[in-house]
Amino acid sequence: MKLVTKKSPRGRLFRELSSEEATAVGNVCGRGHVTSLAEKQLAEAVLRSMRDHDLWLSCGCRTTAEDRPLNTASNRDGTLFLVNFSGEHSSDCPLYRSKRGDDGTGQGGGRRTAGAVRVDFRSFLPRDDNGARISGPAKPDSHGNDKTSRRRIPALARLLLTLIETAELNRIDPICPQPGRTKMQVLEAVKQVTKNEHFAQGRPLSEIVFFDPWLKQERLDARMRELENEGKAWPAGRARTFYQILFSEQVTQDEVVFKSKFGETIFRPEKRVSINGEVDGHREKYWVILMYRRNDAGTVVCRDAYAHALFDYACPVPVDSNLERETINSIITGGKWLQSSGYELSLNKPLFDITVDVDGEERFVLPDFLLTVKHPGRVKTSELVIETMGYTDDDYVERKANQHKGMMKLGVLLKAPPYWPAPADKHDAFARYLYGRIPHLK
Repeated sequence: MKLVTKKSPRGRLFRELSSEEATAVGNVCGRGHVTSLAEKQLAEAVLRSMRDHDLWLSCGCRTTAEDRPLNTASNRDGTLFLVNFSGEHSSDCPLYRSKRGDDGTGQGGGRRTAGAVRVDFRSFLPRDDNGARISGPAKPDSHGNDKTSRRRIPALARLLLTLIETAELNRIDPICPQPGRTKMQVLEAVKQVTKNEHFAQGRPLSEIVFFDPWLKQERLDARMRELENEGKAWPAGRARTFYQILFSEQVTQDEVVFKSKFGETIFRPEKRVSINGEVDGHREKYWVILMYRRNDAGTVVCRDAYAHALFDYACPVPVDSNLERETINSIITGGKWLQSSGYELSLNKPLFDITVDVDGEERFVLPDFLLTVKHPGRVKTSELVIETMGYTDDDYVERKANQHKGMMKLGVLLKAPPYWPAPADKHDAFARYLYGRIPHLK
């Protein structure tokens, strides 16, 4: 057993446990069998050291570095215990029955409730607040004890992501050669979805989702008047609302800037701009959706906005970080190398939770990427789950890794960097890893 650093750099060897320490940790934290007070104190000293020096315990019960289970020392109500948050100990390991990452509230491997759910185009419009009555305090969140849960994605974000997914713009198929598109072609793909899908009987989404970036107040007013026409069907209890989708390279909490050869158009929603995973936009290229409603004074205004970074305009896959961009670049590089040997790769960025069965319990997981591999001379494809693990937030990494057991139900799990928590030794380490790993998939 080894103690490795959580950061600076992540995965660096701090020290190896002595045989006495390893036995003590295995007995006390795994088997629950304490032979002496001295053994208990020795195990406790190891866990305190992990807390004091920001360390994880890497167990050597698995032969390969990529499969080694990781454990973190947790403190609940003054009690220290070891939590297995990444990988699974072998059945003959004393830590095989150590606590999973959700502290006994389940078997880990995923969330109990879905945080990212597609919108139903027939019922996504916001409720009309006019005439609404005040109520007492709401009931507490029913999944508050779920240690792997995360904040639910707002409705405006889910609308944008559902449109992107329906247009299949969260995919790169094939990886090589890439299906290059212009910005206009990308928006046209989403526009086609709005023509095919309906929000009410006989009313396509194209009546309330627009793509032209220049909307003067007169046009905003005219469009709202069209929606307020009592002669057309409108979902009961839903507010008159319309939306605008565009690209931007300048996004802050206060405004969205659209630039073209005709100049700049600045959008300042009444609410602050919600940017996926960021306070202010530093990821250069964004999908943006704006929502328009009448305010209390009766003026049509931009009420709300949401921005989500994308990989590249030619392949506008939504990304949650620049690290995910690096992962996609590595996959593309590896795909180019493998293409000469007859392999074909296709990438899917899941935007919504996927249901898996973990030890007979329903769980929800959201992998970073799913990769499908077509092998030369074989009909059967291989399914890979790619997880970007280079984040600096320790708690986030531990929560993320705790879902890996569930993700492995979807395919072979690979991590970037490949021998995480050890840092990558070369800038193209993950591309090299894919190039060596994929030909050996069964």
